[in-house]
Amino acid sequence: METPVAHHPVGTLEPAASLNVWQRTLAVFTRPASAWSGLRERAQWWFPLLVLGAFAAGFAAVLHHRALLPMMVDAWQEQVANGNMQAEQAQRMEGFFGGPTGVLITVVQQFIIIPIITMVMALLIWFGVGFVLGRPLNYRLSLEVAAWSGLITIPAQILTGIVAWTRETMKGVHVGFGLLMPETETPTRVGVFLGGVLDALGPLSLWYVVVMILGAAALSGAPRKQTAVVLGGLYLAAILLMVGLGAMFTPMS
Repeated sequence: METPVAHHPVGTLEPAASLNVWQRTLAVFTRPASAWSGLRERAQWWFPLLVLGAFAAGFAAVLHHRALLPMMVDAWQEQVANGNMQAEQAQRMEGFFGGPTGVLITVVQQFIIIPIITMVMALLIWFGVGFVLGRPLNYRLSLEVAAWSGLITIPAQILTGIVAWTRETMKGVHVGFGLLMPETETPTRVGVFLGGVLDALGPLSLWYVVVMILGAAALSGAPRKQTAVVLGGLYLAAILLMVGLGAMFTPMS
């Protein structure tokens, strides 16, 4: 008698041993299509969130005096030159943010911003896969996808840190196709917008999107092509909105 062979729908996980957090971290970078086994039964979203928060906080601490503070000081000096700020006020702000309290604020902000961004991305994944595609993907599983795929952003952050350290400012730093934009002495909102969009479509950013798509497809059972179309479209819409708002509120000389 022949032994029946189990068939699994395309895009679903085959039965496999659950990965621990270290194995899953390695798998996200080396074999992302099979990095999701065991997440239905065991929540692990907290681990990548801790890693991302700690990395971003360390990143901010290292670059605070080297790149972040000089960028802020330049902005304050421009406001003083334009008559929008008193020189004494600019000096007080520089002294405050240049001290331990300023560094602490910069670091703590990262532990607030990272979870918010991750939860918003999880909401987009849940909406795209669970609502648009109608697949069984609840918010907790969407959070797993958003958190674990977020680890892919670390190489881009490292490269950003190296460039910012070298240039001694965070202003005008690009690690994607935004590098193709010509540098101008006076930034424009159109230039800021195009640079942000091009960075979001660069290789490192698209790597993150691909891992997110693979995770969402694996945990929901949705075909990868459909998942790519929906999540890719939502990612592009979110980028256009966020970069557009950023460009709109960027101070211009």
